[in-house]
Amino acid sequence: MKHDFAPHVRRSLDGDARYEKSTLSNGMRVVTEHVPGIQSLAIGVWIDTGSRDERPAEAGMAHFMEHMVFKGTAHRKPHHIAQYLEAVGGYLNAWTTKDNTCYYARVLEPHLSRALHLLADLVQHATLPEREIEKEKGVIIEEMRGADDDPEDAIHDSFEAMLYGRHPLAHPVIGHEHSVRAFRRDSLQEFVGRHYVAENILVTAAGAVDHDALCALCEKEFAALARGARVRRRPPRSTRGGFRVEPRHVQQSHLVLGVAAEGMRTDRTLRLQVFSTLLGEGMSSRLFQRIRERHGYAYNIYSFSAMYADVSTLGVYAGVERGREERTRQLVLRELQELAARPVSVRELNRALEQSTGSMLLGLESMSSRMSRLGRDELVFGRDVPVRELLGSMRELTPEDMRMEAERLLQGDGPACVMFVPHAP
Repeated sequence: MKHDFAPHVRRSLDGDARYEKSTLSNGMRVVTEHVPGIQSLAIGVWIDTGSRDERPAEAGMAHFMEHMVFKGTAHRKPHHIAQYLEAVGGYLNAWTTKDNTCYYARVLEPHLSRALHLLADLVQHATLPEREIEKEKGVIIEEMRGADDDPEDAIHDSFEAMLYGRHPLAHPVIGHEHSVRAFRRDSLQEFVGRHYVAENILVTAAGAVDHDALCALCEKEFAALARGARVRRRPPRSTRGGFRVEPRHVQQSHLVLGVAAEGMRTDRTLRLQVFSTLLGEGMSSRLFQRIRERHGYAYNIYSFSAMYADVSTLGVYAGVERGREERTRQLVLRELQELAARPVSVRELNRALEQSTGSMLLGLESMSSRMSRLGRDELVFGRDVPVRELLGSMRELTPEDMRMEAERLLQGDGPACVMFVPHAP
């Protein structure tokens, strides 16, 4: 096996964690972070494919496949999949995002080979029984309808649909009812054959893990994995403007406003995250204090950032009483205008920096969080991004950086906005 990067040791903030990366003979990558004093580990098998990589007729297929691998493999029936790790106290799950899919497990150190054996089986040998496909369609469609019943979730999907227009990022990860109903076994198999290939797969592990031992296991478990080309992604174009009001069966009104900005491959990522913290994350943030506490217009209000590889969404959500939607929107815009007109105080910036720093360092306590960070960094940046490096960059942020972010939010036609309002009586 070929080691592309010489291992290096990070001390202090990362707790003497040891980072190592290798590329296997079939083109797969393996990235590990050994954390001393830990008896467990989290391991993930990443497919660098998410909903944005689907063809129009495949909307929701990445998420559907995430479900289907648990419906049986060539070696295991569905109930045997869960029992295999539960028998040793382990945990198994998966997620799908717009950028990728990850199958992961948490186990004690002696059970690493068992966890990897199961994950490799799921990724390579799912049988996709016809009867299970039809049953899962019903499950997914009910999941869709449940999401529609939660306006706070639904409005985020509606907002990104408007923001990204015809680009695949506009579509929800779960897909659409008409596309899911049309899925067939042969189309699922073709999707797997196109995306579940060695060059598109990454294994990450954090905790009580020996890098060379894991690489040897991966060479064995994925020896027959097909090779193939990674999908080339088309960067999106943001609409950046627009205003839409949707009557819904809701008791209160909901609104989201925001813009698209650069994605995680830019230096702007940290600035956006800290700005979002300053603007509306937590009870001490500007939006919470001035719109909820001072005016009493919104019970729930917060800012958010959704980071993708090449673009990000920065926005504000508010749940408000009927008739206060436009006033709330104007108050949010006023806060942005104030932030753009004059830099925040050093004290206010330091509060946001301390909050962001604390959240980042707390993540180091979780092996699952470390495993996820390894995967994100490798798939987006192609390297490890040490926490020490991130914290150093954060400390260089200035009040003027925050002012410029607010100014950018107001460029052009300003933030796009979607409102859900109750149907007229």
